[in-house]
Amino acid sequence: MSLITGNSLESKLLETIILGRAKIPDDPDPGNYVVVDVAQFSTTVPELFANGAEYIYITEERGNEPAFKAEHPDAKIGGSSGPDYRGEEGYDFFNSPSFVQDIDVAGRPTAMTSTNGGNAVTDLRLAGGDDIDIYVGGLTNGKAVANYLADSDHETYFVAAGSKGKPSPEDLVGALYIARQLHGKPLTPEQRDIYREVVQFGKGPKYEEKPQTKRTDLYEYTLAFDSRDIVPKLDGQRLYDVSGESET
Repeated sequence: MSLITGNSLESKLLETIILGRAKIPDDPDPGNYVVVDVAQFSTTVPELFANGAEYIYITEERGNEPAFKAEHPDAKIGGSSGPDYRGEEGYDFFNSPSFVQDIDVAGRPTAMTSTNGGNAVTDLRLAGGDDIDIYVGGLTNGKAVANYLADSDHETYFVAAGSKGKPSPEDLVGALYIARQLHGKPLTPEQRDIYREVVQFGKGPKYEEKPQTKRTDLYEYTLAFDSRDIVPKLDGQRLYDVSGESET
């Protein structure tokens, strides 16, 4: 069974899905842009908001986070995964939806980026300026993002962030999942099982020799379809949860 069904829908999706961060246009068309980095950025971001983060400041480069914390002493900052996925010295967390569960972010600002999703947000911000609105979506908040954008007067594009300049199957699945919901063609249970398998078998074998954190992230968080009603939207360099607001 194809991941995309229906000729008109297929044509629409092919026009609006950007296959990899490296394919982001230098001068993107005006509209909404949903950055999809399923493993892990687009899953970690909703978890930070679900745990009460005030906002998430997306740094332009990894290493800028300590300067942000110097200006905002109550902030929690994210760095690399560090040795054995225990985090990097001098940072409070890393890009892991399970790791952030034990970090006290309630009512606090946070700051982070990531190699693919975080940098895709920055690339879009710098290229698009005021003509675009940037969101972060994945499998856990895909329905919430799609429903929020359903009444928008602007075209919505999806950036399947990928890895090392190439598309990743899990990010394409995430983009398609949100796009189908947005265009009124949500998945059947059988189709959703196929999407789940693509992500599971695309990432799972790579994690077998890695610390348990990676497998927990995948099986307990990344694949928890529509478990969060979070809609992260960029304002300046800050992501806010706008799920309680109306799209304008």
